[in-house]
Order: sequence, then structure tokens, then C-alpha cells
Amino acid sequence: MNVSSNKSFSSLVFILALTSQVALAATAPAQLSLVSIAYTSISPQYSPVWIAKDAGIFKKNGINAELVYMRGGVLATQALVSSDVQFINAGGGGVVDAVLGGADIFIIASPMNQEPQVLITRKDIKEPAQLKGRKIAVNSLAGPSILSLKMILAALGLDPDKDVSFLATGPSASRFGALSSGMVDATSLAPPFTLAARKAGYNFFDNIPGLKEAELPNAAMITSKKVFEAQPVLTEMVVKSMIEGIHFYKTEKPKTIAILKKYMKLENAEELEETYSYYVKLIAEKPYPTAKSIQTILDWSKRPDARTASPGQFIQPKIVEKLDKQGFIDSLYKR
Repeated sequence: MNVSSNKSFSSLVFILALTSQVALAATAPAQLSLVSIAYTSISPQYSPVWIAKDAGIFKKNGINAELVYMRGGVLATQALVSSDVQFINAGGGGVVDAVLGGADIFIIASPMNQEPQVLITRKDIKEPAQLKGRKIAVNSLAGPSILSLKMILAALGLDPDKDVSFLATGPSASRFGALSSGMVDATSLAPPFTLAARKAGYNFFDNIPGLKEAELPNAAMITSKKVFEAQPVLTEMVVKSMIEGIHFYKTEKPKTIAILKKYMKLENAEELEETYSYYVKLIAEKPYPTAKSIQTILDWSKRPDARTASPGQFIQPKIVEKLDKQGFIDSLYKR
């Protein structure tokens, strides 16, 4: 073989090798970005992130999501501020307190800006006025749970700081137990516990006119300004995954119920049906964080600096706006 032939042969081998490497690179799985997301309650309003994890939505969008349960917004907010996690799924009250305290964090998506809790009372309490002087079970004496309850009481014409007393008993199961045992006269509950309360004959105060227009950020997706600015693509993919998780909830009922069953440790089919059907109406297709929902927290806050704070400093709606304007969200529901 002459020199020219050797050169041609070598060139051919090089081209074939390069083509092979390109093909392998094209078929190799992309490196997933590791993301830690803390959620603060075992409640269906947090299900879009559970779904995004279990249905492979995060993975499809290039994210290896690590979901961490941290009970209570204070602990999760501290973890976000200290960069132990990159995102938290929590109520908006902790964000307001943290920002007023100097933290650079904000809400980037809010699947629920309505209050899911319902006031449930003993059978002999049939009118709001009968709650005066009574004891009400609450998750804790601070945070979104008691704020929600105070909003309900105020909408019923009561002064929550004077007309009733509160007993901190913990999560829903404990509150329902306190009501059932007669330890308290009322509490606030959401599905699945509403099913047992209804069967037991307790009175429900729901469809309260004064609450219909009220907004409160529940299960909001929150991140730091540092993460938002340093990792814009990653942040967008987290929000996009949450939006796809919402769509999955609304369109894949059997699969969604299976995921609720797993995370909530529910076995009763009636409870699962009640839970799914209740929240499918409350979770918004377009999870805009709203200034109105933040203003609710500021109005109820005891902090002097809350009176002069602007609601806009606690939210960052750019990603939801971008995905909405691009037609991404609407396209999910046209398939």
C-alpha cells in the first residue's frame, strides 16, 4: 500500500471513530441536576411535587429531585436560607417572616391560593355565636394553620383573639382525636379527615361568603434569590415540573390516587376518593404567586414592619408568566 493509500485509510478510520463517538454521545443519558426540595406537610396540596418525582416528570426535565419532609415552615425556611436545600414547598407565612427578617427568598409558584381547611364543631354548636368562650384545636400557635383558622373565625363574625381560646394539639389526626374525645369544641380539618367527621355527625362551617374572595398562599414553591439568579434553567425546570405535576393530578386520576395513597399512607378507598375530588378543584392549572395572597399575611401579621411592606417583594412570578405566555400550560390541556 502506498503513502497516499495509507493516508486515505487513516482518514477513513478517523472519520468512522469520530462518527461513532458522536453517536454514543447523542445516545448517552444526560447528566441530571441534583436538586433538594423540602415539603412541610403530608397534605394533598403538596402532591404536584410528589407526582413530579414518582411519575418521572422531574427526571424527564433533567432533574434528579430529592424530596425531603420537614415538618413545619420555620424549619424548612431555615434550611433554604442556609442553603441546605435549594427549594421548599411550604406555606407563605414563613416566607414573609423570613424576608422581613432580611432573607433573600421568594415564592416562584403557588398551586393553591385558597384555604382548604373547614371549621368543624361539636354537634351542639350550630351557630357561630355558640363558639364564644369555646376551645379550638389547632396544629400550632404560630404559622399558616392558625392564620387560616383565624380567617375562618373572622369571616363568621368572631374575634379570634378574644372570643375563643386555642389548644395546640398537632396535625390533623391529633386535632380530630381532640374533637372526638371532647377535649376541644371545634377544629379545622381537610380531607381525608372530613369524611370521618361527616360520618360522625359533626357540624361543618363551610362555603363562608367572607372567605370566597380571600387568598392565602398554600404549598408554595419557594427558592432563594441566589439560586434563582445562578441557576435560572434549573429553577425554570422545577416550576415546569410542578406545572406538569398539576396537569397529571387533574388528568390521571387512578395514578394520582396511587401516589396520594403512598405519601399519605391512606388505605381507605372512600378517603382517597374524597381527598382527590376535593383538591382537584382547588389546585390551580396556572400556579401564579399573587400579591393579594401575600397581602392577607401582611394584614394579619403582628410585626410592625409588615404594615409598610410591599407584597411584590415576596413573590417572583416571572417563570410562571414565561411558561404561560409561551402557551406551555394551555398546551398540556389540549392534548
